[in-house]
Amino acid sequence: MPDHRRAVIWDLDGVIVDSAESHRLSWHRMAREAGLPFTDEQFWATFGQRNDTIIPQLWGEMPPERVQELADRKEEHFRELIRDTVEPLPGAITLLSALHEADLRQALASSAPMKNIELIADVLGLKRYLEVLVSGETVPHGKPAPDIFLKAAAELGAHPENCLVIEDAVAGVEAAQAGGMHCIAVAGERDLPGLRQADLVVRDLTEVTVQQIEQMV
Repeated sequence: MPDHRRAVIWDLDGVIVDSAESHRLSWHRMAREAGLPFTDEQFWATFGQRNDTIIPQLWGEMPPERVQELADRKEEHFRELIRDTVEPLPGAITLLSALHEADLRQALASSAPMKNIELIADVLGLKRYLEVLVSGETVPHGKPAPDIFLKAAAELGAHPENCLVIEDAVAGVEAAQAGGMHCIAVAGERDLPGLRQADLVVRDLTEVTVQQIEQMV
């Protein structure tokens, strides 16, 4: 049964790593190979969503097998690009380590395929801090639905109200709130109304302390 221990659930892209450029390049490469139109505007409008949402949204309904084929090819390109270039964002590893030392349970919950999550976790050594890895591919609905965060909380054995989500996307903040969880938004240089709905908005994770998180949950 879930207990009252506090837990932190991390998003990946834009929170622990900045892989946006590798995603952008891999979408362009896949679209070019498939003869599909694709622009940077479309990339930024759909970034952070699941592939099975993005592909029909951009190119219309198609058989699930074709959606999966395009998604798999895009992710192959992404893993090729990210393997040798991925680096943690400022403050991420320091906070992961400090939360681990403070005995807070931690999970990673990302819309990314599990192969991507596993690759980045292995390259950066994240598994020493994280008890659970959850991919958006394993839940019925992607963000802004709370499914992925609720699954992470359940696997950690924590009540949603004792969980804090660290996100960088409006859909992620909405998902955390829909799941009854607290949320920190990593905004960078952006000033988006949706991010301001989080409990705390920071430029980067160097501004966040374990004490702040303990007070929030």
